[in-house]
Amino acid sequence: MLKTPDWHLLIVWYFFLGGIAGGAYFVAAIADNFGGSRDRNVVRTGYVLSLLMIAVCGMLLILDLGTPSRFLNMVMHFKFWDPMSIGAWMLGVFGLFAFVSSALSLSGDEGRAPLRRKISLVGIVFGFFLAGYTGVLLSATALPFWSDARLMGALFLASGASTGMAAISLLLYLSGDSAGEGFKKVKRADRFAIMIEIVLLALFLVLLGSAAAPLTTGAFAPLFWGGLVVVGLLVPLVLDLLGGLRIPAVVPAILVLVGGFVLRYVVVMTHA
Repeated sequence: MLKTPDWHLLIVWYFFLGGIAGGAYFVAAIADNFGGSRDRNVVRTGYVLSLLMIAVCGMLLILDLGTPSRFLNMVMHFKFWDPMSIGAWMLGVFGLFAFVSSALSLSGDEGRAPLRRKISLVGIVFGFFLAGYTGVLLSATALPFWSDARLMGALFLASGASTGMAAISLLLYLSGDSAGEGFKKVKRADRFAIMIEIVLLALFLVLLGSAAAPLTTGAFAPLFWGGLVVVGLLVPLVLDLLGGLRIPAVVPAILVLVGGFVLRYVVVMTHA
């Protein structure tokens, strides 16, 4: 008999915020390397947001393990065969990149910009890993549904990119910078990220076949179809495409964040 992992909301939040961290850093690094002066707020917001999310993820991981000593032991003794150990190390390494990038973006010294940009291009790799490895971790188990979900890592990565963009849009809106060119660029990018996520989700379900029943027809079906597919993907995409509607530009971003959380919740809780 397969043992079900004792995972709960702490792990769901860890997966969700880790995806935002990786996605936000990716957006900031792309804007930093290929954008202009008008994208400065996007760069700063993305780097700082990723750092804050990583810090929260670290605290969630410590709380889930029970004691700080267990987390320190995991960090001090790297085990390449243990996915949790790899995840803890990658969280720390990515945290270092996010810290350096954030510090350099806040310094105001544009003479350091070339160094910051080079660092960010390497940091993107670890950001991608953090955003997608949680899905790979689940699919590497022997438990039904998870083990059959071969595209889970790619789906989590696409969701991380989308939620990272949505989180940056939300912060820019709250700071009064929604009229800037950077905000519009992030929203356009998120539109394509949502489309990619929809395609990956469809392929995810097709490849799962009957194994997708816990999501599509089981107890989590209403939350999956209503919370993720409709509220988290289709509605924000339609609202974004129909930009003439008198709806605050931040509403699609909030819905995308809700969908990103629901995705991880229904996937994790199928075996909770």
